[in-house]
Amino acid sequence: MTTYHSFSRSGAPTLLGLAVLLTACGTDDEPDYTAPDHICDTPIAAEALRSLLPSGKELEAAPVPGVETTCEVSVDSTLHIDITGYAVIGALDPFEDARTLPLENTVEENWGPEIPAVLADNGAVVSLPCGTGDGTDALLVRIRIYGDHVPEDERRDRVTAFTRSYVTGLAEQLDCDARPAAPDSQ
Repeated sequence: MTTYHSFSRSGAPTLLGLAVLLTACGTDDEPDYTAPDHICDTPIAAEALRSLLPSGKELEAAPVPGVETTCEVSVDSTLHIDITGYAVIGALDPFEDARTLPLENTVEENWGPEIPAVLADNGAVVSLPCGTGDGTDALLVRIRIYGDHVPEDERRDRVTAFTRSYVTGLAEQLDCDARPAAPDSQ
């Protein structure tokens, strides 16, 4: 398990004074952890990850052993993001799969040739044409977001940005030919 912590906070009176000043000015709670640029060995845009998480002291991103590939992201031991990937033979329909999940306010998108996606306020399901080297030729990625710390009017955009970043990183990690198209090119 990888645990990410913030930079050391010891011995810096100037930083302490600045922190008191910022707190007095009424800024949002800032996390004590630094968002990483990889979770469970997958490259991720740190800001896309950070935008979905609450403030807290410790961020953990750990793979969970099992039949499928699973990654859980927690802050202060509370689960906030659950990612499950299934390597399959023949692409699975993310639209059909999304119907079995408790996703809120779903929309369907196409992120490129053979990369259909279902996006919601609390998660996403994406199909990626790429195998894992064991005879499979597609991945189905399910992402679930927990908690109500993200403003309701920003949830879908933040979930979409995180999902696009994660799926792009997964494609890079697995050396897939397919990559989600940039939002401008859709």
